[in-house]
Amino acid sequence: MLTYSYKAESLTSPGEGTTDRLLPYANSLIAELCAERELSDASNRPIIFICHGFGGILLKRALVLSSSSRSKNIEHRRSIYISTYAIIFLGTPHQGMSKEAILIPRKDNHTGPSQFMLSLLKQSEMLQDITDNFIPLMKQFAIYYFWEQIETKVGKARTYIVDAESAAPAWDAVERCGIAATHSGMVKFNGRGDHGYQVVLGALVRSIKAAPENISLRWKQEQQLRVEERRAEVETILQSQPPNILFPDTPDITPTDSNELYIVPRRSSNYFTGRQMHAKIMKDKFGPTRNQPKRSEHKIFVVYGLGGSGKTQFCLKYLEDNISR
Repeated sequence: MLTYSYKAESLTSPGEGTTDRLLPYANSLIAELCAERELSDASNRPIIFICHGFGGILLKRALVLSSSSRSKNIEHRRSIYISTYAIIFLGTPHQGMSKEAILIPRKDNHTGPSQFMLSLLKQSEMLQDITDNFIPLMKQFAIYYFWEQIETKVGKARTYIVDAESAAPAWDAVERCGIAATHSGMVKFNGRGDHGYQVVLGALVRSIKAAPENISLRWKQEQQLRVEERRAEVETILQSQPPNILFPDTPDITPTDSNELYIVPRRSSNYFTGRQMHAKIMKDKFGPTRNQPKRSEHKIFVVYGLGGSGKTQFCLKYLEDNISR
């Protein structure tokens, strides 16, 4: 049984905690867990995560990082994703938090929310980006959602820190249950008779029983996939003259072949609109994909802005609009 803690003040203190601050913690979680399992000779042991509040968002970010670690030098990081069987989310704001919850007075006497806290408002781009990357992985895990059923009171303010709609989204193939406690109290059981204890324990017992067989099968599939990927890499290296996809100069290559090997990892958000002037500037700078003089360097266009300002969505939308041109 392992615990992972982080400095929550760096996320919640005003003037600190940008929307990118989760990434270092996610990297550390994967690195420390990999090291612990390797030194204990348990790299393939099944994992069950129990997350409370922000910890659930951090874990989702970490599992996305782990699942994308396919390069030979970092493929050991992928073991966390492969070995994860179940995730228990307790009061995690998957869909964000209300303005009242973010502005509720805190015991640390800070007078305003941090940039990170503001990025947790409902319909935020940061949460949508994390969710968009995590949803394709969900089918691999047994997932349980728990939400608080008693409002938190601080001074005269009283509200749900994470309401049921956010803590337990209506997604298929997941289990849900409310716990008659506040956001803080929902993870502090004094005994077997406490509200929610039996349900959480039952979820753990079922996962512990089912995990070994399922994770063993998943590792066999992973080993086979790695062999196929390495074989494909070797075949690519051995090709003496690979086709020039970006600058075809032979008559038998048609315009539809221009981006044959080009893949957009995911689609832009349905809510993304605008930025057409910026897209036109980028397209003019890049020029047409075909019939360009051969260059020794790639063209580079830098997109910059504050965290959460829409850089990722802008790039995804541009790629979708220009993938076959």
